[in-house]
Amino acid sequence: MTIGELLKEYRITQGKKQKEFTHNGAIVSQSYYSKIEKNAHHITADSLIELLHYNNIPLWDFFSRINQSDEIRHQQIKEFNNMLVEAYYDGDINKIKQVKERVIKSSLSDKDKQEELFLIEAWLEAMKGPTEKPNKELRAQVKDKIFNLPNFNPSNVALSCNFMHFYDLDSNKIIARRIIDQYLNSKNIKMQVALIAIIVNIVVFSLKEKRENEITFFIESAKKIKTRPELVFYKIVLYFFENIVNYHLTKNEKYYYKSQNIKNLLVKIGMTQYGKVLENLLTTYK
Repeated sequence: MTIGELLKEYRITQGKKQKEFTHNGAIVSQSYYSKIEKNAHHITADSLIELLHYNNIPLWDFFSRINQSDEIRHQQIKEFNNMLVEAYYDGDINKIKQVKERVIKSSLSDKDKQEELFLIEAWLEAMKGPTEKPNKELRAQVKDKIFNLPNFNPSNVALSCNFMHFYDLDSNKIIARRIIDQYLNSKNIKMQVALIAIIVNIVVFSLKEKRENEITFFIESAKKIKTRPELVFYKIVLYFFENIVNYHLTKNEKYYYKSQNIKNLLVKIGMTQYGKVLENLLTTYK
């Protein structure tokens, strides 16, 4: 519920017309107030407080209802986004389509629904196989959306991390630098994991394009993230790629063997599938 909608509800409950509610236009002109109720105009904090006092509406009561509405909306969007991420990593396209139906039937505003449906289409695009025709227009929209963000939040960081393969290396580096600058000192484990994942992707893409001499900033940034138990796996993977890069740059076999030892360690502790992935990378980058 918006401020305008809640003001209208209180006004109607009190049985007042807009002219009476605005103290005959002394607080806010009737024509301007009419547009506030329609969400076409904003109201200043001073005018809002004066309006609430004039109509004997407790400030706490009014703002608690606004906050309650925002919290419900926030939790609903958070739930949908968590379901999308889980379905993405499970490779469950049907589950993502089910989320789409739930969003359509939800009580979210039209604007919020539009945002969530756009995100769902982006996730579905990210799950396409190499033989499926890409939706270039959608990918361009996702790219523009991320580039135009003034700041990143945890949800947007996850979005950019999982859609990195949509973009060219230079675009990814620009986005990654912005995220690193904003969150490098974060103590949040999930954010730290996302940062390392983004950096690993940058390293992998740089290797593919033989531009591994351009990634010093990213490797050094990752080293500034303190190693904690929850980050051990991600740090190990980064160390694997760091040594592959060093091998490429110096041709010193010791770095190649370090990467090989990391792969062997992961296989020994039961991560056989991931070990096979790293083995293929070792063969590719030899």
